[in-house]
Amino acid sequence: MDTNFKNEIKKLVYNRDLYHASYIEELEEFTTKIQTINSQIDRTESEIKRQILSKQVEYYDRQIEKLDKNLEITTDTINQKIGYFEEQLANLEREKHSLGYNIEKLKKALERRNTNEIFDMFEYVTNAICILGEEQDLTASKADKLV
Repeated sequence: MDTNFKNEIKKLVYNRDLYHASYIEELEEFTTKIQTINSQIDRTESEIKRQILSKQVEYYDRQIEKLDKNLEITTDTINQKIGYFEEQLANLEREKHSLGYNIEKLKKALERRNTNEIFDMFEYVTNAICILGEEQDLTASKADKLV
């Protein structure tokens, strides 16, 4: 389960980075077009052509504004999803360190008798043994302090 969350987080981070790279490319493209048009405006003597070119600059400015808004919305959405999966992963890690959680998972897996879950069952047993070992070490260290 935790590998699913980790993989989903990796995918989301990759998609966010890919989206940011795409944003930069589009922004550079629009900026280059605006610079070219501004250069044409400076060189032209016709007022009509200046008006037409100015409208094109306004169009590209609006496109950049849309691009910026979409970047913010998409990045926020992806970051929220990443935060959700990280929270779920942290909850899962906390649960894994709970003896009751691991025993319950083992019982459910035994009821299903699904051989595909055997490695998950080994993980639950390992987690439970580690928890018991940690508890035993704590008890032993407390007993040593009392002596």
